[in-house]
Amino acid sequence: MLKRTKTAVALTAGAMALGLLGAAPVAATATSGAAKPAVKTWDDWSHSQRGVVIAKPGILIRSQPTTASHEKGFIPRGEIVWIDCKVDGQDVWGNAIWYKISSHNGFIAARYVKNVDHIPYC
Repeated sequence: MLKRTKTAVALTAGAMALGLLGAAPVAATATSGAAKPAVKTWDDWSHSQRGVVIAKPGILIRSQPTTASHEKGFIPRGEIVWIDCKVDGQDVWGNAIWYKISSHNGFIAARYVKNVDHIPYC
């Protein structure tokens, strides 16, 4: 019984620590010869809203809000995405909303993203 209590306390402490670390601002890293830092600072994210990818195994990033447009990248399931705004696009299983994300200068289907914050229209 004591082992279960210690395990529960350790897991709770770890979850709380991760929660606190997740809320901390992200520091920019200087890279030699790069025009922009690889990691965004807190100020860069201040105008973005969050969403979590719920699609299995993840979601494709598109150049336009349609599945026929060019693929620009991939975001795996469970990842947090920073969303600039939403637009109307191709209907994907009953949902015609697409999220504009600046990280890849592209769009992702809202059907496969659970928004954490309110997402305004562009």
